[in-house]
This record gives sequence, C-alpha cells and structure tokens, in this order.
Amino acid sequence: MAIVEATLFLALLAGLLSVVLVFASKKFAVEENPLIAEVEEILPQYNCGACGFPGCSGFAQHVVASRDPNAICTPGGSDLAKMIAGLLGMEVAEKAATAAHVFCKGSNSVALRQGRYLGLQDCVAADLVTSATKVCPSGCLGLGSCVKVCDFDAIVLDDGIVYILEDKCVACAKCVGTCPRSLIRMVPMGEKVAVECSTKDKGATVKKYCELGCIACNKCVKTCPEEAISLVKGAITIDHDKCVLCGDCIPVCPQGTILGLELHGRVLPGVAQAENAKEVEA
Repeated sequence: MAIVEATLFLALLAGLLSVVLVFASKKFAVEENPLIAEVEEILPQYNCGACGFPGCSGFAQHVVASRDPNAICTPGGSDLAKMIAGLLGMEVAEKAATAAHVFCKGSNSVALRQGRYLGLQDCVAADLVTSATKVCPSGCLGLGSCVKVCDFDAIVLDDGIVYILEDKCVACAKCVGTCPRSLIRMVPMGEKVAVECSTKDKGATVKKYCELGCIACNKCVKTCPEEAISLVKGAITIDHDKCVLCGDCIPVCPQGTILGLELHGRVLPGVAQAENAKEVEA
C-alpha cells in the first residue's frame, strides 16, 4: 500500500511540476526577432567563427540586434553582405575578399635539412622544443598542424611544405593562428604578387640553407615603379593596395622568391619583357 501511495504522490508531483514549467515557459518566454531566423537561413552554416561570434547563430543574433555595418560573414563575401543589408535595411562596409597564403616555399627539395624529428607530429610541439629539421629558423615546419584545423580541405602538405587551395579557402583564418611561425597570412583573393619567404636573416646566411630564400638585396624595392615594395624589419613586404601587377619585381629577384599568385594564366608585363630579352640574347 505504501508503495502505491508513494507512486501516486510522485506522479501527482510530476504532473504539478509539468504544469508549473509550462506556465513559466509561457510567462517568461522571450520572443525572438524573426529576422534572426531569416538571416541565419541565408548564412553558409560553416560555423567557422571567422566573424568573431559563436557560429552562424551568434552572428545572426548580433547583426540583427546591432545593425553593425562592419559585421561581415567572411566566407559569404560581399554578395551575402548585400543580402543581409537588404533584409535589415542597413548599409554594409565593402571589404575585399581574402584567402590564406603560406609565405614560405622552402620545401624539402630546396631547403637544407639536418637531423631527424621523432616527436609529436605537430608544428607547435616541434617549434617549442626547437626540433625542426629545416635549418631556416623561419621555414615551414611541414608537420601539418594547419591541415588538421582546416575544415574545408583547403590546405595540402607536399614535399615538407603546405599550400593553400584558394578556391576552397573560406577565409576562416583558423590556420593563421595555428602556425607557430606566423607563416600564414590573409591576402587579397585573386590577382596578386607576393614574396614567398619570411626569413629575416642576412643574405649570405639565407643562401646557405634555402635556394628560394629572400636575401633582401633590395633589387625589387628599387625596381618597383609604384613604391609598393619595402624592407620592413629585415623582411621584404609588398603593399597590395599599391601593387598594380606590372611584374617588374619578379624577373629582377635573383633567388626567384617573388612570384605572381593566382594570375589566371596572365603573363605580367615585366615578366614578358624579361622573357623577350632572353630570347633576343639567345
């Protein structure tokens, strides 16, 4: 009898608590702005965090509540930004599309190596114990930590170095923070020219450990008609806002360190002139 009474009591208590919970949920319910669901629906649902918020839902809630013109879904690009602006009746800040790029081309074929690394196959771990097999202190460690964090298969490891597949990159920038040597940076997507080296060592030292290493000879700096190239803290850098893709810097680089990236089959003027000159000499 006691068991039956206890069972009935618990059933009644559960029923009462259910009624209380239903009442509380209706009484204290917070109605969600329907625009949040509309914005979230057109987002790519990568939940990559590139926007700085916890997933697409967090971004949708923020942009609807704040109407922040600088809140951009990086993978969605300008087209998505315009769609969101149309839904919310707001202005958007135009931002150039970007992609990650590895500023090192020191593969196993061109970079000097020494010793063996038998530790954890992780770039951060290898860098912490200074056990890189490449002599260059700024070279790609080639253990693929960035490959592991990329959710879009946009990074491949080949011959001891990683490459970014720009057509798959959604600019989430996870790989940027993963690289312990800061070799991955975001650059304008599409047509651009870049110095494929991050070392700050002197030229004579660089020549000893990498065939493609920048020796900071300043020939590219002197050649650039737009003053888009400069030597900053020992490293050659290119201002993409000033670069007009004349290509004059590429043939004058004695190490072949400056390359035209994603130029869609175009031959830059400076490169074409250099090739023509070689043909004439021949």
